[in-house]
Amino acid sequence: MDRAGSTRPSNWGRWGSQDERGAANLVTNEVVARAATRVRQGRTYSLGLEIRRDAPLGGPRSPMQHFMAVDGGDFAALGRPGWGTADDYIVMATGGTTHIDGLCHMWYDGHLYNGFPYTEVRSSGASRCGIENLGGLVTTGHLFDFVGRPTREPNRIGVEDVRAYAAEYGIEVEAGDAVLFRTGWIEAALRRQERGVEFPAVTQELASWIAEHDVSLVGADNIAVEATPRPDQGSMPFHDVVLRDLGVYILELLDLSGPAADGVRSGMFVIAPLRIHRGVNSPLNPLLVV
Repeated sequence: MDRAGSTRPSNWGRWGSQDERGAANLVTNEVVARAATRVRQGRTYSLGLEIRRDAPLGGPRSPMQHFMAVDGGDFAALGRPGWGTADDYIVMATGGTTHIDGLCHMWYDGHLYNGFPYTEVRSSGASRCGIENLGGLVTTGHLFDFVGRPTREPNRIGVEDVRAYAAEYGIEVEAGDAVLFRTGWIEAALRRQERGVEFPAVTQELASWIAEHDVSLVGADNIAVEATPRPDQGSMPFHDVVLRDLGVYILELLDLSGPAADGVRSGMFVIAPLRIHRGVNSPLNPLLVV
């Protein structure tokens, strides 16, 4: 039930009272095998951003820091110009680049996905629904490109907009699939031209469509998938339903320009998050293979 008492879609208890993987359970062996049939050309698109200090960043996060631990200068100082080695470190927010939100990332009414209390997320990390529970996923990914495409409500991607797009391009979303939305935000942000411009974003009502189609992953080329709230609003309604109620994973800051330029609508979608113990989010470089 939501705060107003009306029924919302929920996957709590669907895979047992102790489940911490959520909609990843929808990605069965059959779903993976079906995704593999999408590969016809062997072409691979990398959907992750380059990790660098001046990359677009969302939320109250600091730019990444890159340190060299050992480099060529060390060997030159030792008078050893022959064989050498280099090593480095990075310090960054796990959500500071293209990333996936874990199921412990957000809560409301004091509970995470599947009813676990928010107090399971402490300074020592998340003892429930940590990102390490996900592992990796291979499924069918569908690209919905709304750059320059009118929507029923300006700059708001709703259920009817998605249905119309799917019908126009013959996209059939099945259980366990991933849906990816291109809005044009990331391309503008990389050019430092995103400020003062409105871009399309998904609406809360689309969560019901996500539930109806048993989607496992939803992502976009912006910082939050949905329109970000004003500071006085607090919550993020699409995240609330999709992440917390449904256990559907959210991917942000995707670069979807490559497949969009080639007119790709669907393909085999591959993600392999870092298995960070008790982690909240994970950087990743998703692949779309056609």
